[in-house]
Amino acid sequence: MIRSLRTWALCLLTAAASFGMAAGARAQEGYPTHPVKLIAPIAPGGLTDALARVLATALGERLGQPVVVDNRAGAGGIIGMTAAAKSAPDGYTLVIVYQGIASVNPVLRKDLPYDTLRDFAPLGLSGGFPLALVTKADLPVKSVEDLMRLARSQPGRLSYASAGAATTSHLAMELFKSQTGLDIVHVPYRGEAPALNDVLAGQVDVEFTSLSSVLPHLDNPRLRVLAVSTASRSKLTPGIPTVAESGVPGFQVTGWYGLMAPAGTSAAIIDRLNRELVAVLGDAAMRERLQAMGLEAFSSSPQEMRTFITEDMARWRKVIAESGIKVE
Repeated sequence: MIRSLRTWALCLLTAAASFGMAAGARAQEGYPTHPVKLIAPIAPGGLTDALARVLATALGERLGQPVVVDNRAGAGGIIGMTAAAKSAPDGYTLVIVYQGIASVNPVLRKDLPYDTLRDFAPLGLSGGFPLALVTKADLPVKSVEDLMRLARSQPGRLSYASAGAATTSHLAMELFKSQTGLDIVHVPYRGEAPALNDVLAGQVDVEFTSLSSVLPHLDNPRLRVLAVSTASRSKLTPGIPTVAESGVPGFQVTGWYGLMAPAGTSAAIIDRLNRELVAVLGDAAMRERLQAMGLEAFSSSPQEMRTFITEDMARWRKVIAESGIKVE
């Protein structure tokens, strides 16, 4: 009798599991059946928001349902990321991520309410941007080697601007200092624009800033562009050398973007979204559009994005520990 009851219970469990799997499969086959939300953990305006809207429109066309951008700004991206992490893992909430909120925050903040690799499922990388190493015009340097020579002759005398503590521009210069042994004083600003403005005004000597912000100033006599931060020269400025080829072998910093979903999202939906994202980024017109925004399109598999973020975290953990960077 007991054996019969156990057999009957096992049959019920098996049937329920099979029914659940079949129902899940049917739901995934029809995905999506209503609009998808793309959380942008930043305020409207700026490069991240612009990219989110371009990708949302293109993905919506391929998915057959609108992809609506939902700006959730605040706390350096933490509010938006937390909202995304707590969303249902059904493929109807995605989030656009970038280096600061996906790789740097988890290293800097012990009380972070989300874990990038635990609470999110990567969909794929969606492009990136080079930084430019620039100096004020009256600094007597014309190359990276000149800058290193001047900084070594005047330790602690030169200053560098950044868009703020722990931003990509800050971390890039700290990595540069670590690899060259230079002593240059940090002057943090509240954003990229005021930092670049003070370099243009001659108030600060040097900075790393996004190449897109520099493009309008390439012919400005108040600014000198020494190099770009990526491993290879940018298609936007092929005549400008990389930092690596200018005397700092192995130096590379790329600001990057990608899409993620809440952890637990089904593999079938992840694969579908990745296929559509790769197709969007492979379109020639899309690549040209992103290039006009100062971005270089590239894509990846979900696993490649996970590996990329893991390695990015490890690199910035080392830089942050060596430089003593902290956030209040």
